[in-house]
Amino acid sequence: MRTFKLSAVLAALLAAPALVGAVLPIPHTSAPTRTDRTMAPNPATGDLSTLALAQRVPMTNAQRLARGLAPNRPRFNHAARRGLAPRASAAPDPNPCPTMTGTVRVAGAGTSASTFVSRVPNVFGEYGVTTDAANALLVQYANCAGAASADLVTLNGIADFTYLGGITGFSSLSGDLGPGSSMYAYLGGTSQTAPGATPQAVPNSFTFTTGIQEDVESAIWTLDRTTGVLSAHWSNTDRSTPAISIVYYAPENFLLLTGNPAAFRTTYGAGSVVTLTFVEA
Repeated sequence: MRTFKLSAVLAALLAAPALVGAVLPIPHTSAPTRTDRTMAPNPATGDLSTLALAQRVPMTNAQRLARGLAPNRPRFNHAARRGLAPRASAAPDPNPCPTMTGTVRVAGAGTSASTFVSRVPNVFGEYGVTTDAANALLVQYANCAGAASADLVTLNGIADFTYLGGITGFSSLSGDLGPGSSMYAYLGGTSQTAPGATPQAVPNSFTFTTGIQEDVESAIWTLDRTTGVLSAHWSNTDRSTPAISIVYYAPENFLLLTGNPAAFRTTYGAGSVVTLTFVEA
């Protein structure tokens, strides 16, 4: 009959946890890098921060001051834009660029006739669309003479990031857009960047919600005064400026910029080219 020494059994039992620890190390988690991200246009929903929204109807200066808030940004006197004689003044106009306020209509495959850019972003801080006119994003456009592109300031959207700008895509391997790739940039809330600037590492709505750093450009818009069509522009890191299409990604309700809509659609399974039109309020 086979016998065992009690001391040998105890020694084996005590050694077991160490062996388990040796073959099953505690996993280490970190933010995904550009080379290990899966081919999805957004990261997995997880521990996302919530963005604050501005009021649906922007407050007047009196209402803001009564709540201890700073006054609204000054607006340009519309008389000059409408061709009326400017009011005589001893001081120069502090806002010499014509400014218009309105909503942005979205037209394209898969959208109805009354579709607008929504003031309410998706969970990643990206602007999508709505058919509820009451929830349309209200924007302000300042067209300075000689400027190749300008900002769209949001008045009732994401409270802390008040420029409708481009944010480099989570699965894009770089901030460069062009006809030869599926690289893309979300439309979201951004900080301000200079016209013609390459992607900048400044605060934005996507980075705020996800904790993942993405770069932005804000002064990317031009407005056709005859048709109201808004065109988007993008400056690559080498300062090239590719032709840009605006695309709507319905599965996650966000708008994006890309240099190759077909390549984006092939890579991510959806995406319709749309036209944005400024509708003056």
